[in-house]
Amino acid sequence: MKKIMPFVLGGSLMIGAAGCKKYLEIVPKGEKIPQTLADYKPLMESKAAHTFDYTNQAVVANEFYTPLQQQVAINLTTINFNWQEDKSRAELVVDDAAYNGAYSGIFIYNTLVNNVPNATTGSTAEKAQLVAQARIGRSMLYFYLITSYAKMYDAATAATDPGVPFNISGDTEDQPKQLSVQQIYDFILKDVNAALPDLPKVAENGYYASKGAGYAFLSRVHLFMQHYSEAAAFADQALAENSALFDYIGYYNENKAIFDKPVTSVTVPKFEFTSPENYIFHYGSSIVQNQGFYASSVRYADSAQFDNGDVRRLVNLAPRSTGANGETLWAYRRTDNVNAGGIRTPEMYYVKAECLARGGKVAEAMTALNTVRRKRILPTVYSDVTAATADEAIRLIRRDLLCEYRGTGLPYLTYRRFNNDPQYKATITKMEGTNTYSIKPESLMWIMPFSVKALAYNKSLQQNSK
Repeated sequence: MKKIMPFVLGGSLMIGAAGCKKYLEIVPKGEKIPQTLADYKPLMESKAAHTFDYTNQAVVANEFYTPLQQQVAINLTTINFNWQEDKSRAELVVDDAAYNGAYSGIFIYNTLVNNVPNATTGSTAEKAQLVAQARIGRSMLYFYLITSYAKMYDAATAATDPGVPFNISGDTEDQPKQLSVQQIYDFILKDVNAALPDLPKVAENGYYASKGAGYAFLSRVHLFMQHYSEAAAFADQALAENSALFDYIGYYNENKAIFDKPVTSVTVPKFEFTSPENYIFHYGSSIVQNQGFYASSVRYADSAQFDNGDVRRLVNLAPRSTGANGETLWAYRRTDNVNAGGIRTPEMYYVKAECLARGGKVAEAMTALNTVRRKRILPTVYSDVTAATADEAIRLIRRDLLCEYRGTGLPYLTYRRFNNDPQYKATITKMEGTNTYSIKPESLMWIMPFSVKALAYNKSLQQNSK
């Protein structure tokens, strides 16, 4: 079956760069095309179908730190990190591996959706299940693109706000049409709802969507559309399918002798791909897929955002000096197959908590939040957090979300979502050395620019950023 992969993955790259003939019309010498249901499984399990690269987005959100001595350079990272709107990112992004990778994954899912029904083996139900799982993966990639490269969803303007190129055929068009933000969201909801009846209660591994994954993704999409009652309802349905939380405290205690050493590289058992809290697994980087963003660092002062005894800090971070006269940082130190681009149960607890708080049910919101915290903070120092108002509750929810998901891109998405909320939108200001930087909620810096190559290839593509 390995012979399938070089052709399919090579062909997938064409979707953002050039046209190609129908996938099934070409059979390269020495290769084979998928025919049986088993032939299609390597496509679903390929890393190219499961990579959601949030590297640049996480830099804009300052999810991990760029040391002062590196900030003197003028490059994409420093422009993003310090929100330098006077500099053009669009000119620097000649090509975009994250954008190309997303469309590569979409091509793979298109191949599955369009051709699995004609597989020569497998029952009708088995084929329908694989198609449904491919629909979830494809929709998640379009959600990644629309929330990274376009304006955030606003019901008042979404129908006219330019979105991203769209193609669901098995034939990669020379110039895929750029749909509106509304059209992309409409497609996502339609595709996921079409998939739900055929999703299994339990998937064979993290690459395959389960019923819980479908509900969890619908909860996320509705949250970003500001449909809070729907988001809460789907979060409850997802948690009814799977409410498990990984026992971070037990994991820390089992490896305490290693984690208590202030070293920046540790060898401990991996757990993320098989974690019980996974709804669906996707990598968070195309460069270091087996580490996600755990190869980066956190500003030393930011470690105060973690409560005393928070094992997410004890497990994942260690102090590191950047050298003589340099800063001391907190470096990520654990190597694992990080589920940075997928969906895990903590997110559903946070969604539920936020929607409860927005509905005035502050105490119930804190109950949902504390459910996660009890699995993250050592019991010897743990205490429930409480809030008197919805605003205070949401501040606590966002604080814990950052501790849980720092470096994955979800804090970036959360910033973008709140930037579109009149009640919570705010300008962010920070100090880097002696310099002060700010970013407004409506800044185009929050939107990733289309690359020079993407614009040159598709002359009708409208730039959404700068």
